[in-house]
Amino acid sequence: ELLLQLQSLTGTVSKFSSEHRLWEIKYDDGDGEEMDWDDLQKALKLHDSKNKGKKRSVTEEESADEKKKGSAKKKRASPPTQDVKPAALASPTALAGTAGTDEAGKKTSPPTPSSGTFRVVRTTYPSDGSGSYEEEYVVGEYATLEEANKAAWREMERNPQFEDWGEEDYAGKSPPYSSADGPFEAIADEDEFIDIYVVDIAKKEEEEKKMLDAVMKSKPPAKKKSDPSKRKFGKTNRQIVVDANLFARNPCRIPGGTTRLPSDYPGYNKGKGSFAFLIQRLSDRNYAMRAMCLEGHGAEYNTFKKANAYYVCVVWYPPSNLDNHKNDATIVDGCHLDLIDPSDGKTYLTGRNLDSVIVNASEPVECLFLNASQSNSGNCISADDIATAISKCKDSLQCLALNECKLDASMISAIASCSKLRGVIIDSCELWGKGDDRPTDAGLSEVLRSCSDLRWCFVKSSIFGTDCWNALADEGACPNLELLWVDAPLNTQDRIHTARGDHDTIRTALEHRANKLKLCMINPDEKNKSRYVVGGGKGTDRLNGTARAEW
Repeated sequence: ELLLQLQSLTGTVSKFSSEHRLWEIKYDDGDGEEMDWDDLQKALKLHDSKNKGKKRSVTEEESADEKKKGSAKKKRASPPTQDVKPAALASPTALAGTAGTDEAGKKTSPPTPSSGTFRVVRTTYPSDGSGSYEEEYVVGEYATLEEANKAAWREMERNPQFEDWGEEDYAGKSPPYSSADGPFEAIADEDEFIDIYVVDIAKKEEEEKKMLDAVMKSKPPAKKKSDPSKRKFGKTNRQIVVDANLFARNPCRIPGGTTRLPSDYPGYNKGKGSFAFLIQRLSDRNYAMRAMCLEGHGAEYNTFKKANAYYVCVVWYPPSNLDNHKNDATIVDGCHLDLIDPSDGKTYLTGRNLDSVIVNASEPVECLFLNASQSNSGNCISADDIATAISKCKDSLQCLALNECKLDASMISAIASCSKLRGVIIDSCELWGKGDDRPTDAGLSEVLRSCSDLRWCFVKSSIFGTDCWNALADEGACPNLELLWVDAPLNTQDRIHTARGDHDTIRTALEHRANKLKLCMINPDEKNKSRYVVGGGKGTDRLNGTARAEW
């Protein structure tokens, strides 16, 4: 009955996670990229792991033991129980959060370990051998190998998958312990297997340091040369290349970041579905904008679809990227994996560190790329910090990218004051402020009217509406505009994916720019097809969206 109620109100329930009371619901009017279901569960379990090692009461311990004795065999692995005597509680990824202070300098090695010498780890993975995911939990850290072995044994005893056979089969044996070693009748119906093992922390970190050194010295993948005289725009079928070492090879120059192994970030083994590749795609888009606006190149992209995702993902092909500009003093690049905590996605970017880079730049700042990760709590950079940064380089700034930043009226005003601005990206920013401090359509339209040399305009925000389209309908506004990408659909009770603003004005604005626009994308659909094609025929004008389906 509850399922039917949810379907009638919102969408279709696809999956349910009892552990976190988490529903996956398919909406007919969803926009943006959906997080992969496995990645979402992994993120929640990483969050759970931060509470590992908190001492439980005697009552809780006894209750857990009684529950184990009386429980039936379970199909899936339960969350790991926590040992009450670890020498240290933090995992390497949790420790990474200490680098996020203003005073922290850039680091180029994994965080220093805690006082424990040995770490007990529990890993779950699919029993079918598909390797589609692997989840790791730190049980605790211990001063001696003997203590760690005892903790691993207790973890094995407590786990239902080892019930009835584990203690007998592993009697007198040191870890590792694997549920896959159980008798056929005990493991035949299991969806997951569990490994419990002990890690020598010093040895592991020495191995990771050597691996990181090798990654930082790795060579970039071969890149196709681009001739500005042969400009190409739009969709291409070029190969999509995941460069897992891109950011480790080119450490961030903004203080506060930490260079880590690519494998430290979620979904490393998923290639195009990895978190690191998401940041690579954002970075490549920034440098594609720079190449078009400052060097006269075209702008090409490709798309792919992640498993279980509704919308396709976009990949850009910059003629030169972070590899080519890692020491370019005219670029302040805050869209970097070094600035993200792999345990929770929080950014290390702060107002003070950003200001120090701009104030101390050896050359005028021409490009400012920021990813503030506002969808993750605990971030320290404010809208005022970003507005101040923009204002300090307004006389030289030519390319600006804002991804997941807090966006208020002062930021919009600061952007409009950049007289040399040629490219702007505003993607998935959180509208911030109240009253006059809140960003508006009218405020954003001033950017279009004031920045007369604007060539690249990419806006994924609901504030792009009537006033912005009225500005574009004025032939005197940004006459050099070549790339216009607007993703701002209006969804109401009756219709979805409707373009904001007067549709005749939108048509006029776009058709008058037909000779200049090289790439135009308006409210892309789930296949990344524009809902309006300049000069297109029948069926290419979908500005009015579609009627909302009745449940």
